[in-house]
Amino acid sequence: MNDTDSRPRARREETGTQSIQRSLGVLRLLAGSPRQGLKLVDIAAALNLSHPTAHRILHALEMEGVVERVQGTRRYTIGAEAAWLGLAAAERFPITAVAAPMLDELSASIRDSVFLAVPSVNDSIYADRRFGTYPVQVTTLAVGARRPLGVSVAGRAMMAYMPERKIEALLSENGPRFTPYSVTPETILGSIRTARRQGYLCADSITARDRRAIAVPVLNMAGAPLAALSVIAPQSRLPEGRLPQIVPMLRAAAQEISRNLVHRAKAA
Repeated sequence: MNDTDSRPRARREETGTQSIQRSLGVLRLLAGSPRQGLKLVDIAAALNLSHPTAHRILHALEMEGVVERVQGTRRYTIGAEAAWLGLAAAERFPITAVAAPMLDELSASIRDSVFLAVPSVNDSIYADRRFGTYPVQVTTLAVGARRPLGVSVAGRAMMAYMPERKIEALLSENGPRFTPYSVTPETILGSIRTARRQGYLCADSITARDRRAIAVPVLNMAGAPLAALSVIAPQSRLPEGRLPQIVPMLRAAAQEISRNLVHRAKAA
């Protein structure tokens, strides 16, 4: 086959790969969207797609059941089929089941909202949460919510234990996505250095001015981040004076999750 014959095929392969990447981008965006879903114009803008391209992708995903229309609206949300596709993967990555008892204990002891975040490609995802008993709780952050890695305190705590090459790639690839959050790579790198030095990170939330978070990474046997445990509460609930109480509890829970994952893997 000469070069002329191979060019159309190469273009088709590139176009096919691009369509898959764009479709996955739509799914990730919708998976972290509010329950009321997103409009086509918002999806197109968030992913830098033309309206016809976004509509074509959404229609195809809707036909497969992984995207649905919110009844009575023109908004789109993640479909039920996506949940069924994820069941097998959930069995292979049982961290939410292993972490559940620790989340229960932490929320009861600390009395504030406790979250489990996990890394996924270039994002951090809130995989589980528990509300405490204190009258004021952070309830707007839903399970499944996504943030570009580097935006949330939990995400930066996980990044601190990633290889330098991975951190550089994340900062480069997520760079345009940081703009809506008014966060810079320099700020993120500063947080990473702090998290490495302390073994945890405490910082004000970038997405909500009145919140503060404390996050501790959950590491595997090789020291790589599997997840992060975080307490997110109004700033008044997380003064410096509470850190000596909360941080050891988060660390102990993170270590227990790591040990239980190892035991579960050995028993499998």
